[in-house]
Amino acid sequence: MQTSLNPVIFGPGLTLEDQIRIAAEVGFDGIDTSIEAIAAIAEDHSVSGAKALFDEKGVQPAAWGLPVDWRGSEDSFRSTLESLHDWAKLARDLGCFRCCTWIPPVVENPNETRRLAVSRFAEIAGVLAPRGIRLGLEWVGPKTSRASGQEFIYRMDHLLELIDAIGQPNVGLLVDSFHWFTAGHTAEELAALEDDQIVHVHINDAPDKPRDEQIDMQRLLPGEGVIDLPGFLRALREVGYSGYMGVETFSDDLKALPPEEAARRAKVAVDSVL
Repeated sequence: MQTSLNPVIFGPGLTLEDQIRIAAEVGFDGIDTSIEAIAAIAEDHSVSGAKALFDEKGVQPAAWGLPVDWRGSEDSFRSTLESLHDWAKLARDLGCFRCCTWIPPVVENPNETRRLAVSRFAEIAGVLAPRGIRLGLEWVGPKTSRASGQEFIYRMDHLLELIDAIGQPNVGLLVDSFHWFTAGHTAEELAALEDDQIVHVHINDAPDKPRDEQIDMQRLLPGEGVIDLPGFLRALREVGYSGYMGVETFSDDLKALPPEEAARRAKVAVDSVL
């Protein structure tokens, strides 16, 4: 598995070029980012210049966030879907073939949201597929994230059912260790997947408190908490997953550090569990 740096560990103000430089300095293989940030580099350096920048540093764009308003109005969805054609072409030209987004655990109208999700993600996948890009969907597991509203999708099995209904071969899972843990999943459930069902992986850890009290935006670096990360990683190896694993740790303490130190701690942590 290859490691990628997720910029959520940093405070504000860093450009993608800064993040690439830091990721290279501490030894990450890739970086999770936004397609808009990649486009800004391409605008400054040209697409070939942007690719050369990634190649020169030995850090590749691992995954990019889906910039489509799939839950919005029909006009908003259509407008952002139209822009996705250009974003997907840029991602393909830079060799970034993983696009990801998350699914809300609670919504106002589960039936309507499911209808939108099935039809709109099928269209989104149809735009991405000709460019060789896969779409990873992430469930959000913490019980505290379901305190209000009607429950929608917050478990891996729920999301797999939705992916089956979407019916597009380039749609799969974004597997996050925190959400895997907080949803109460086991290593056996994870190991039962096929490799082509996993698009991208996030790794992080959870504070020492009951599972149902975990809060989404309060996480630890890998190896610092209570998640069975050895079991998580063994299951991924059984599946045959060999893609990127992004360190996505939401932490005010990390954001307060100099960026180079935050990245270095993240790399040491993920290496220690790998």
